Amino acid sequence: MQDRPEGVRQGLEVPPESVRLAQGLSWEDDWFAVGPIDEGTLAIGEPAYHQKNWSYLISDGGESLLFDTGAGRRPIAPLVARHAQGPVRAFPSHMHFDHLGGVGDFGPVLVADLPMLRAVARDGVLRPTEEMHLGYVEGIVPPEFPVGRWVAPGEVLSVGARRLHLLHTPGHSPDSISLWEPARNRLYAADFIYRGELYAQTPAASLPAYLDSLDTLLGFLPEQVWILGAHGQTEGGMDDIPRLGHADLVGLRDTVATLLAGPAHEGARTLNARMTLLYSEASFGA
Repeated sequence: MQDRPEGVRQGLEVPPESVRLAQGLSWEDDWFAVGPIDEGTLAIGEPAYHQKNWSYLISDGGESLLFDTGAGRRPIAPLVARHAQGPVRAFPSHMHFDHLGGVGDFGPVLVADLPMLRAVARDGVLRPTEEMHLGYVEGIVPPEFPVGRWVAPGEVLSVGARRLHLLHTPGHSPDSISLWEPARNRLYAADFIYRGELYAQTPAASLPAYLDSLDTLLGFLPEQVWILGAHGQTEGGMDDIPRLGHADLVGLRDTVATLLAGPAHEGARTLNARMTLLYSEASFGA
């Protein structure tokens, strides 16, 4: 019998035959699964990876934007090339290693114009710090990659006729961004909110920043908003596109506000059947 890859032995990967895909998803190969959100939007999952990553390919009018470039344990670029419309611009939601894995395969990329990212760019090349990247937890070295364009919070990106508003949504990390598409009532939230364990216990995570971001989002997002996160399964352990809604934002907001009203401590708080918030003592004051 062929030996399993090193990642399987370490518990970072699971055999594809043990994965249950939800209806509407299909294997692209033995690593990636894909599912259409609508015409022009493809969810790209990594169900054999322990973090259950999801990236999103947004296309229209012969253009495509890839929001996050995968965990990097398998190259995502060939799959993207098969499904994209014309040239692809990659845009990482933040600098954590599991969202930046394939960034080197996409040439100059879009980067959020934030002070902490400008500070680690030299001569048009960005290299996140170890604390930004966190790849050391899985033995991954931070990449270097060219910045194609800095995109300011509040700027509207065009992908064909589609319009995506860049939102700075710190909390999970200080450089976290989300994309808001009003025409489709959709928030691409990356690691700000998703199914499973929400990480507010990692370095630089901040509960006060989470609360500020949530208050801002709840101030303008409609109740019918459709949220697409970057991780997660269904309650039954089936791999599916991690969809959430307005009530999940409200639940997270109320939980964070309640925690901040009390003393700083480390712990976990269950929000609902879909989410648990993990937090550290340090995240109370960050």
